[in-house]
Amino acid sequence: MTNPRSTPEVTLHVFEQDGSWHWALTLPRPHGIGKKVVAYSDAQFGTETEAHAAGAREKHQWEQDAGLQRTALA
Repeated sequence: MTNPRSTPEVTLHVFEQDGSWHWALTLPRPHGIGKKVVAYSDAQFGTETEAHAAGAREKHQWEQDAGLQRTALA
């Protein structure tokens, strides 16, 4: 049984595709193997550093929102 107050670890991925950089956030799948993409960048970034910074901001926001949801459940 999963504790409703805990959330899985969000992982940030930064990758190059078609000459530009992108980020994606994933969560482990609750059943089975692999990861589930929960957010990704539509924007194209010129450098890996820019994509990582934008992805890190989004990851932080995702974690903050999950904390608010856990508080509401308590």
